[in-house]
Parts: sequence; structure tokens; C-alpha cells
Amino acid sequence: MKNLVLRLVMIAAAWGLAGAGLAQEAGTGTVAGVVEVQKARVKTRGAKSFKDVVVYLEPTAPAVYPPPAGHAVMDQRGLVFIPHVMAVQQGTTVDFLNSDNDRHNVYFLYDETGQTLDIGTWGPGEKVSHTFKEPGPVIVLCQLHLEMAAHILVLETPFFSVAEIDAETQRATYEIRDVPAGNYVLKAWHKKLKMKGGDVQVTVAAGETATVDFAITKTKYAEKQ
Repeated sequence: MKNLVLRLVMIAAAWGLAGAGLAQEAGTGTVAGVVEVQKARVKTRGAKSFKDVVVYLEPTAPAVYPPPAGHAVMDQRGLVFIPHVMAVQQGTTVDFLNSDNDRHNVYFLYDETGQTLDIGTWGPGEKVSHTFKEPGPVIVLCQLHLEMAAHILVLETPFFSVAEIDAETQRATYEIRDVPAGNYVLKAWHKKLKMKGGDVQVTVAAGETATVDFAITKTKYAEKQ
């Protein structure tokens, strides 16, 4: 009898833990939608294409999110930075690999301040890591191969998605999962185009998907509805 009671207690505790996990999961929602290119046409092929759109959410109330423990990776292969566009949370460490047979360099140009930082030059098969402590867009260059370029968007939020524009439809689909319920501002970054009409207010409800479709266009059209 004593063993039976103990087993029942253990089962109840296990269900309690499972229930807590479900409650935590139920406390989050999803934001998804379609990004449409308007009054423009973007190139989606090649090492420096314009296919990537970073869509991200900023909470309207102050919030602090710990950076991820894992590292992001940007490779240098075939004299190309891969990926061409990367989004990371502030505090993330990025490993810069050299998968070529040539020596490579990594040189940052901070788009908003104009400041620069050279993190070094290294040989085939080597890597150098850098932690991005300040938010904002960063242009990544190689001083040994001037044709190489990439973009890293450092965000204060962990809620983002990098969507790819389809060549024919000139549209991209995005999905941002596991967003805590609450109010957010949805923003987008593209290296050529701007959000039409500006940022979008969105409310995330637990267990639901908020659909937010928006357009990106040339700067001269961006403020027009």
C-alpha cells in the first residue's frame, strides 16, 4: 500500500511538471505573414542578392533577454560570405570560418555610426569569433577581397525571422514562434527597401497566431499608404 501511494505521488508530480511545461508553452504565440515588394523588383540571385528581409518584434514594455549560449556561424567560402544576411540577438557570438584555400580578413563597418573594427586575418581552415555587444546594422567586409560583403543585423530582441523573397512572386513568408503574450512593434530591415507605412503594432495572444502582412518599397514610397 505504501509503495502504491508513493507511485501515485510520483505520477502526480510528473503530471504537475508536464502541466507547468504546457502552461509555459500556452503562454506564447506566433506572428506570421507575407512581405510583398511593391513598386520595385529585387534581385534574388547571386552572392549579393536582395532576397533577404529581417522581420522582428520589439516589446512595447521594457524587457531584457539573455543572449543565446550557442554561437552563430558565418562562413567564407568561394570568396563569398555565407549567409549574406544574418540576424542575431545582442550579445551573440559569431564564429567567422575560412573554408577557402586563401587567407581571409573580417572587417566591420558599423552602418549607423561609421565606426570600423578589424578583427583580424587568418588562414584556411581557421576561425575567429566575435561577440556583438551593441545593437544595429553591421556591414561585414574582407580587406583582402574587396568584392566580398555581408550584413549582420544585431537586435535587442530574440524574436526575429530572416525571410527570403521569391524571384517570381516578389513575396516572402515569415514566421516568428514562441513569442510571449503581450504587445509588440513589428519592424523589418532590408538592405535596399523600407516598410511601407512604417512599423506595425501587434498583440500576441497565448496559443494563437497573429497575421501581419506588410509591404516593402523604395524610400520615396515608404511613407505613402
